[in-house]
Amino acid sequence: MSSRKVEEEKFPWLLVILVPAILGFIGPIWQLLISNYPNWVVNSLGESVCNIGLSTAPFLMLLLAAPLYRIESLRKKLGVRTLAYLYISSLVTSYYINYPWALEQRYLYAVRITERELAERVVPTFMCPPYDVVMRLANGGPIDWGAWATPIAWFWVYNITMGIFMLSVATLFRRLWIDVERVPFPHALVAYELAKGDASERGWSKFFIIGVIIGLAFQIPVTLTGIFPWFPDLYGVKYRTCGHLTRWFGGDEPMGTIPGMMGVNYNPAVYAVAYMAPLSILLSTWFFALVYMIAVQIAWYMGFYTGITDIGTCGRFWCHPSPQNDPPLKFMAVAVGALIAMGIMHLILNRHYISETLSAALRGSREFKEEPISYRACFIMMGASVIAIIAFWMISSLSFIDALFMPITAFAFLYPMVRIYGLSGAYIRTEGPGLAFYKLLHPEVHRPPTTQEYLIYRATAQSGSGLPSYPWGAAAFSTFASYKFASLAGLSPKNTFKTLSVALLIAPLASHIAFIWLLHTVGGKHIAMWTSWFEGIGERIERIPDWWASLPATEPWIEYAVIGAIFMAALSWLHARFIWFPLEPVGFMIGTTGASVLHGLWMPFLVAWVLKMITLRAGGAKLYEEYGAPIASGAVTGCMIGMIFGGVLWIVRWFIPF
Repeated sequence: MSSRKVEEEKFPWLLVILVPAILGFIGPIWQLLISNYPNWVVNSLGESVCNIGLSTAPFLMLLLAAPLYRIESLRKKLGVRTLAYLYISSLVTSYYINYPWALEQRYLYAVRITERELAERVVPTFMCPPYDVVMRLANGGPIDWGAWATPIAWFWVYNITMGIFMLSVATLFRRLWIDVERVPFPHALVAYELAKGDASERGWSKFFIIGVIIGLAFQIPVTLTGIFPWFPDLYGVKYRTCGHLTRWFGGDEPMGTIPGMMGVNYNPAVYAVAYMAPLSILLSTWFFALVYMIAVQIAWYMGFYTGITDIGTCGRFWCHPSPQNDPPLKFMAVAVGALIAMGIMHLILNRHYISETLSAALRGSREFKEEPISYRACFIMMGASVIAIIAFWMISSLSFIDALFMPITAFAFLYPMVRIYGLSGAYIRTEGPGLAFYKLLHPEVHRPPTTQEYLIYRATAQSGSGLPSYPWGAAAFSTFASYKFASLAGLSPKNTFKTLSVALLIAPLASHIAFIWLLHTVGGKHIAMWTSWFEGIGERIERIPDWWASLPATEPWIEYAVIGAIFMAALSWLHARFIWFPLEPVGFMIGTTGASVLHGLWMPFLVAWVLKMITLRAGGAKLYEEYGAPIASGAVTGCMIGMIFGGVLWIVRWFIPF
């Protein structure tokens, strides 16, 4: 092997250790010093475009590296692979730094203050220190690291056990998803356009720069509108608009009089990411969204959902009556069965791949030398992580059966959810599906809940539902997407695996320490998120039995889940069997759930479908690759620059009010 080859394959241990350590520490501090919602989400370094899981930190790292790549000697030495290391390390870290969701920590620590008596009965001390220790978070003061050692260790093990499990799953299916199926991962495609421009001798292309200008033209006014009350609201973000820039409609508006009306997202970054998704998914999403609207309209005419037009479109998802949770439609319950079936059908349709990997593992074959680790090692890693997860939860007081269903729940919902994300650039941001198996095991819970019931609920209702904001989803989404970016950048799967392993181990620990350090240093009473969300919202332990009864939907819901599973199985088979069949399972999931109803993704997918159709009809793949994709990627980058700029302004404002 030549010395040049050895140099190219040398693993940059220092870089991949420092990025998650430093970014993991800075990220929570950056976020907590932003004093206004939704800006502490939108202008954070974490999941800033929450309705599609798009995070800021990877763009920040690639942007910071860009000036270095204008130096020819550095550009040749570093190459695009160095950018891949930066992207992978920062992508993993970005999903562990946005509170209160990061680490599955939520509003836990404030519970000792806001629900002190109930918390003493329900919340174990290995999760949260006693009242007098937590009060220093609120008021500031010296850190009792001895009291915090156990909770820090507990949450670290909570995160890394599932992180290693999801890494083993991504590694097992890497070749199928990345090399065989060529799953696009629109987020990775967008970021790679930025990295490719960094590493190019000519720099960013003019079409990429046009996209950046488009993104800045939108995001800078939005950012300034959020910071300065006097700045003109050019895009109407202050009027009936959610933090993810989804316009909701009230019953006093013409659009709101339509019973099945959904919100409409108008964030350019979402439209640009959608543009990178396959046409079949774009078509299927708006088609099934239309089916949803028609179905709700028919049900309304039949006397169901009375009064739905008196509440806004957001309330039609959360409140009652809701087509998501109430009869006769119960789309949420349908989605639970459909999501599980989607994952199962993909495994069935690719049973030969699974058989091949099992056979290679049993033989100890070295046939697949390009894989990060051998399939035998991968299965051993997966089995060991499952055992570790079960042991962890049993030590944390759950029964064997309840502990066993933790990894089962994670795989059942995260595998298909990441597939939705990989194919469309979006996912289903909703709560409840992850509780489905436990709802069968425990139809009812105590009032107030026991410690075991509390642990099950807070772990599965959100993290188990497949959301990247929470640690189980964080590991799943980032590992699969990283393998895609590495493939585009020419980074070896082995080095990708090492980078992922380091980031998954370091990021949760650095993030947690930073969170605790900042609150002790300045006092939670000076942090807006702490006072308004941690103490203002709290865990609300007494409401868990009510939420348990209503998630994933009110009774009866199993029949609906079965219907959803049957429909998804048929849809998956038809799409796989007949090339001409236009409808995609992913489109059904996005078009009929909270992704469209609450977060308005049906509209970006409709517009992206029209734009992509025009692009391909006018100039084919060449026009799309040379013009369309760079402009779309540039638009996302422009929005990210605007969000980073806003975050800097908010932090400066915390220290120097203006």
